[in-house]
Amino acid sequence: MVFVGAVNAFARGIITITKNPRLLLIPLIISLLLSPLSAYLLKEVPVFQGFSEGTLSPENGSIIFEEYGGGLSEEAINEMVEFLKFLVIFVLISLLLQALSEYAVIKGALMAENNQKYTLVDLLYEGVYHAFQVFLVNLVVAILSAGVLLLPVFFFGILMALTGVSALVVLLLAVEIPLALLLMSASSMAVPIYVITNSIGASLSCFSIAFKNKLSSIGFAALLLVSIFLLLAIPASFIGLLFLGRTDFMANLVSNILQAPFQAVMQALIAIGGLMLYLELIAKRKSFEEEITEEFGI
Repeated sequence: MVFVGAVNAFARGIITITKNPRLLLIPLIISLLLSPLSAYLLKEVPVFQGFSEGTLSPENGSIIFEEYGGGLSEEAINEMVEFLKFLVIFVLISLLLQALSEYAVIKGALMAENNQKYTLVDLLYEGVYHAFQVFLVNLVVAILSAGVLLLPVFFFGILMALTGVSALVVLLLAVEIPLALLLMSASSMAVPIYVITNSIGASLSCFSIAFKNKLSSIGFAALLLVSIFLLLAIPASFIGLLFLGRTDFMANLVSNILQAPFQAVMQALIAIGGLMLYLELIAKRKSFEEEITEEFGI
């Protein structure tokens, strides 16, 4: 079967997690550390409250524009700027901590695969040491992936503008969906390659590996997407009912804490799954090369 590599990699990822559940503690700790900051960001921002209250007329509900043509005061704009500054800082901290977690989890899974002993403290230490490099790997891979995804959009956009054929949107989707799945698998292998080779340049080989094994890569990404959807849908189904209509800090904090274990499993599955996909595809290539060598006596 063409998707055997995808299924094997996905199964190996799940087995590795079940055999090494303590690896989940690393992304869980990161998620819990970020919970208060995330809860603050998710709570209702006062500047938007003031805007929504001040722009509707109590008599007829029509929109009222303040003098100088704007609905926001200088104070409200300053509050928004401060909020955006905090948002940028939070995103950077979050990405760096997740990079730390990703490296540590993959390193632990790799050591477990090789029957080597490890401690969470040592993994966290190595994660701290490599966090910035992993952040760069993810950033470069994300930029390259976005560029590749935009190429068909640009091409089909020109065709639609010239021909006026709206049906080309269907063809665009037929190209974009498999391409997005391929790039998702490639992205999941980038950090594992960096962990193994300790080279940012080598990590970019994830694209060539994914495109050389298209069907396995697409199948793996599809399995991963279904798993991510389920891991996000399960907590959302009951957390939404618990805090229906509430946007205060405590509601968001409790919500984030309840979601943390599911996020930890999801992050571990993506990281370890990407490692297992890389090992599976590399093993497949080596096996093929060995068969060719034996057959032709090279």
